[in-house]
Amino acid sequence: MTIERDGTVVSALQMLPYTMTFCGQEISVAYISGACTSPSEQGKGLMKQLLRESFDEMRRRNIDITALIPAEKWLFNYYRSMGYTEVFEYSLVVYTRNEYITPELSLQVEPLNKIPDATLYAYFDRKLRERQTSILHTYDDFVTIYKDLKTVDGTFFVAYNDEMQPVGLAHVTPPGKTNPENVFIKEFLYNNEQAKTQMLFEITKSFEVEKAVYRQPFSNHLVAYPYGMASVINKEKLIGLWLQAHPESSVTAEEMEAMDIRSLTAHLFDYANKTAYMSLMLD
Repeated sequence: MTIERDGTVVSALQMLPYTMTFCGQEISVAYISGACTSPSEQGKGLMKQLLRESFDEMRRRNIDITALIPAEKWLFNYYRSMGYTEVFEYSLVVYTRNEYITPELSLQVEPLNKIPDATLYAYFDRKLRERQTSILHTYDDFVTIYKDLKTVDGTFFVAYNDEMQPVGLAHVTPPGKTNPENVFIKEFLYNNEQAKTQMLFEITKSFEVEKAVYRQPFSNHLVAYPYGMASVINKEKLIGLWLQAHPESSVTAEEMEAMDIRSLTAHLFDYANKTAYMSLMLD
């Protein structure tokens, strides 16, 4: 989507198509990326105009929700003014490897040195779908994420069981200038605590560091960090799906229709309990 002045693009954004699980169904998402305005044209309301035009285009395309990740903290307020609200949050966990305690090494944990195959993608997709409300990725997107990670000397680490079936997957960024003492795991999926513990042990050992910092969906005993925002586009459809999934709810369709768009979005995506999850690879 663009705005032109005298034949020159002065404001632009991309609407990237995604799918999301919602109330046991799949809904369509327009993820806003690359929103920008020429410096000489900033402050004139062009981006607000472009977003409003984008919402109209989403309605024409029968898109259900729109989502984005603000690039800067101050942008949260800006996007709130456009009807977006915080929906997706995460927590951070720090793991420290103990040199004197080795976990039970019953799994094969190794870096992935080839393009992910269909089996690994199927595992990744299945684990995302286990979450109550989660933005999904296609296989092509999954491969692109892997290739992008390799450009910074990171990789996927995979844990396999005795049948060589994946039971864990980690998206690992190596130590850098800002974090020389730890690896960073942006996405971490695993079947059980044993797989998680052995993977963290092997990953930190492989990079010769003692610590790993990993993101996970919000947990009650940890700090919640704001991450992604969303805004409902197709109110009627999502209210209907929500009511089907919550037949005992005292909240009626009329009450939800009367909510402002930010309150409705927060309600539908259970923001009070922070259950919605945006794949942390999107940034």
